[in-house]
Amino acid sequence: MNSKELPAFNTSTFSGDTAQLVHRMTEGLSSNKYKPVDYNRLKALTSEKKFASIKTSMKVKKIEEISKANKESSILKQHRLIWQKEFLHLQHLRRKIQTEVESHIRSNASSDICSHIYHDFEYQEASLSSAFDRFKQDTVEPVWNLRDDLRYWLTENREDLKLGDPEVIKKHAEIKETANSVTTQQAKLLEKLQHEQLCLEQELQSEELNQLCPSLLDKHAVVQEGIPFEALDLECPDNHLKASVLQEFLILDDKYSTRLEELQARHALALKMDDNGRWSSNDHFIFVAIHDQYPRELPNRRTLLFNRLKRHLPAKTHAELSDHEDWWMDYKYLKERIKGLYSDWARDRRELLSKVKLIFQEAVLSHQLEELHSENIQRQRQYCQVQEWREKKLEAMQLEAELEEQQRKLVEERLQAEQEEERKRRLKEKKKIKAFQTEKLHQQQKLEEEIRERLEILQKELEEQAIYDHERVHYRQQQLLEKMEERKKEQERKEEEEKEKEERLEALREQVRVVAERDPARTMQDTKAWVAHHTQDEEHEYHGIYKPLFEIHSFTSKQITADPRFRLEQKLREAGLHNSSYARAVMATIEPLHPPRKDAASNIIFGNETKQ
Repeated sequence: MNSKELPAFNTSTFSGDTAQLVHRMTEGLSSNKYKPVDYNRLKALTSEKKFASIKTSMKVKKIEEISKANKESSILKQHRLIWQKEFLHLQHLRRKIQTEVESHIRSNASSDICSHIYHDFEYQEASLSSAFDRFKQDTVEPVWNLRDDLRYWLTENREDLKLGDPEVIKKHAEIKETANSVTTQQAKLLEKLQHEQLCLEQELQSEELNQLCPSLLDKHAVVQEGIPFEALDLECPDNHLKASVLQEFLILDDKYSTRLEELQARHALALKMDDNGRWSSNDHFIFVAIHDQYPRELPNRRTLLFNRLKRHLPAKTHAELSDHEDWWMDYKYLKERIKGLYSDWARDRRELLSKVKLIFQEAVLSHQLEELHSENIQRQRQYCQVQEWREKKLEAMQLEAELEEQQRKLVEERLQAEQEEERKRRLKEKKKIKAFQTEKLHQQQKLEEEIRERLEILQKELEEQAIYDHERVHYRQQQLLEKMEERKKEQERKEEEEKEKEERLEALREQVRVVAERDPARTMQDTKAWVAHHTQDEEHEYHGIYKPLFEIHSFTSKQITADPRFRLEQKLREAGLHNSSYARAVMATIEPLHPPRKDAASNIIFGNETKQ
């Protein structure tokens, strides 16, 4: 702080103050201006006031707690009433849906198409019920039995446990371990069940099932845009009338498409988010389920709603809940408007289709009336010609009937002759077939005797072959045992040779092994690298700058190009002969500049080459 910022001291005094100070100094404690103070009484008064203050604050706090508890109890009662009402509503819906399902099953179970499907449903339901009973028997019932046993044991051994009986304490520790083990197993089982539940929920929320069974908000009437095929197939004598009437379907589709686009543009903010409003599916489901339980006409609805939401969604703030409610109402209103729009669209298309059918029927009827009128006039003109044609037609029909009668008689005579010939032919064929069957039966008997004789011969040969095979197997087993003995002896011989070889190598290692003398002082001395680094002269340092960073252990380009094989390969490549047999033969005859080292020679044999 700066000295200029310090506050100035007030040194001005009044004459009255100075007189009072002088009077106090001269009179001292015996002055009538001062009275003796009873500190014990003041402490008692202070303690009393403090106690009264604490007592009052405790009363206020207790009243606040009672008020808060009453308020909480009142809110819980209101929540309970709402939940009871919702529970009754859900029970009614459940019974209604079950009744509909049962009636549907009863009406369709006897049909040939769906009977096997409902039988599968019944079988699956029975298997699920048996699996649930088995799961209950394996998991729940043992836990309850253990609970009853533990309660009985505690009742019997409570006094011994209080007195500290060692055996009872040891048994109590074992029981605690068992209970902890059961708790751990139950936690693992619950974890597994939760995982299965999540898998089933994800499977139920797949795109295929959502397309087959969309949510309630996404369900709407199916509208196929364009001119329906039913309207195109209708008959109309006037093509211009038909085209103009069918054009009304396209105009209707354009009108509803425009209204749908305007509605989506008006609610673009609601459509930007996903179906859960950027919340998790579980949180959104809880929000919707609770929000639907509190109707608009409920008094003090918003307070109760947000109180319930905060209990079920403690992680969400009041602002987040309010924003999500606004989004949900907008999104729900949009889906309902879209559903209503699709419903109106489908209704208008149906009404337009019925009107189109009526118009085309009237057009066809009027056209038929005009044609009937023109045909009546033409019929009156041709009446005389028709009467004459009818008489001629009757005479021709009589002549045709006589001719057909004569032809029928000829055909019957011909059929009788053919039937007689066919009967004689069949008698001859029956005699031939009987003779053939007798001959075939004789041949079959003869073939069976030959097969029986051949079977006896084969059985004798198989018995002889079985005896021979048995002797052969015995001989092979003897040979296998001899080979195994020889292999075992060979393995023992190899192990003995390996052992002798290892002993000889160990003797050689003993001869060449280096034994260093003990020198403890060497650990405190400078290393040769450190000495060389710190004792090198400046000239050595100067020359070390121009050394390469890494040592090169390869060939230079000059060394490679100096090899005559490289130059010959280049010439052959330029001539296009480097892949020919001539090039390989020439390259094999060329020797390098320097002969290879003896330690670089390879003893690997490739193909048909022989080891040099």
